[in-house]
Amino acid sequence: MIAVSPFLFFVVVRVFATTQREPDIEPLPRGVPYNKGPLYRKSSSEFVCFDGSRSISYDHVNDDYCDCPDGSDEPGTSACPNGKFHCANKGHTPVDIPSSRVNDRICDCCDGSDEYNGSVECPNICDELGHSAREEKRKQKEIERKGYAARKVLAAEGQKLREAKLQEVVPLKEEKAQLTLKKEELLQIKNAAVEKETALKDKHREAWLEKSKLKKMEESKVLFQQIDLDGSQRITLDEIKKLEYLDNNSDGTVSEDEAKTYLNVDSADSDHFFNEMYEKIKRQKDEHEKHRKQQEEKDAHDDLIADEDRGEEIPSDEEDGVTAVVPDEDTMPPYDEETLKAIEEADVGRKNYDEVDAKVTTLDSQIREAESFAEQDFGTDHAWATLKGKCFEHTEKQYIYKLCLFERAMQIEKNGRGETDIGNWKEWSGELPRKYSKQSYRDGQACWNGPQRSTEVIIQCGEDSELIEASEPAKCEYRFVFRTPAACNDPDLEEPTHVEL
Repeated sequence: MIAVSPFLFFVVVRVFATTQREPDIEPLPRGVPYNKGPLYRKSSSEFVCFDGSRSISYDHVNDDYCDCPDGSDEPGTSACPNGKFHCANKGHTPVDIPSSRVNDRICDCCDGSDEYNGSVECPNICDELGHSAREEKRKQKEIERKGYAARKVLAAEGQKLREAKLQEVVPLKEEKAQLTLKKEELLQIKNAAVEKETALKDKHREAWLEKSKLKKMEESKVLFQQIDLDGSQRITLDEIKKLEYLDNNSDGTVSEDEAKTYLNVDSADSDHFFNEMYEKIKRQKDEHEKHRKQQEEKDAHDDLIADEDRGEEIPSDEEDGVTAVVPDEDTMPPYDEETLKAIEEADVGRKNYDEVDAKVTTLDSQIREAESFAEQDFGTDHAWATLKGKCFEHTEKQYIYKLCLFERAMQIEKNGRGETDIGNWKEWSGELPRKYSKQSYRDGQACWNGPQRSTEVIIQCGEDSELIEASEPAKCEYRFVFRTPAACNDPDLEEPTHVEL
């Protein structure tokens, strides 16, 4: 005979007694979920509305009349507009629907429990739907499992890339520090050379200007004497009128108005002539001489043509072996040797300084880029780091949509006519705790008579990184869907979906 311990005997008896009592458990009212069952048990003589506003007899629960303001007394009828009916949906996922949908001749629950009055036949398809949902869930889990494995690889690569960027900064900063000292030395050398160059060039120019001024004063004095016919040391309007080259309208005489263009006072001494009149009169005289010479050359040319027609030999300018070079009096003469040497030294100083300055600027840019990369939010495990700057495309109708991660989004016409900037990287924009479920790209090209374009990128888990959708749900507001292993979480850590058994 087998000995039975008193404790084991007590447990067996207790389980048997409990099993025997289960058929006596009071069934839940229609439309009540199991987790709210205790609120509907007849533990007292009356049912208390969930909001505590009133108490009613249990007979009034599900009597198709709304007694409670919160609708809690009618979970199984459509009497209360704010009531909720619970679809048990055994074999699939339970759901709550508005009680207004109860007995509305539309099958909302997969088990058909919402249409219990028989006005419409709703077959129980929960097992079928549950099987399909579980199969889809299994496939999704497999994708997540593979994606998560790929994400761990991306994360390892991203962390290595971040560490490499941080390691780059140290030698870059050391090189920058050395070049900065050299740059300061070269700046002093350059400034000294440029200062010497400027002083010598200014000296040369001032000497030339002074010489030009003296020469011009001499020429002005000669012209003044030519015009001052009476030797009075003053030029009058009558004397100006005798200058045929001031005949602007070519009518054969210099009118008083034409003369006053050059002499606007009664008479002018040599100083006034030099300061106010010389340049204008000389310019007009030179222009007159130019036209006169051109006419003489034309006449001479015509004579040569006539001689050629008569068979006479025409002398060539090249046979003379002389080419006249007329110096330009208004052009500054070449610099002397000392100034040329100073210019050369200043050029070398500028070149040496600019080369080092450019290197320092490049180093600054490299340091900023490396530090910015290391500080950028590429996810909690840096899985997104290797995707920065990589571009993905999706074709939709007449457009090709392009997403360059962490940089910009573009819309490109298939015919190649143009590329439109539809947003630049701003931030992760998913709501907590799913921060990395969305990206925001803003401040794109402005729409005609509209806002600046922007793009929201929905992030999903996938085995491969790919842009799978692109749309424009509102004017100048775009929506992309991007799948990537970087968005896959460990499927074993995710909460399972509850299935009613």
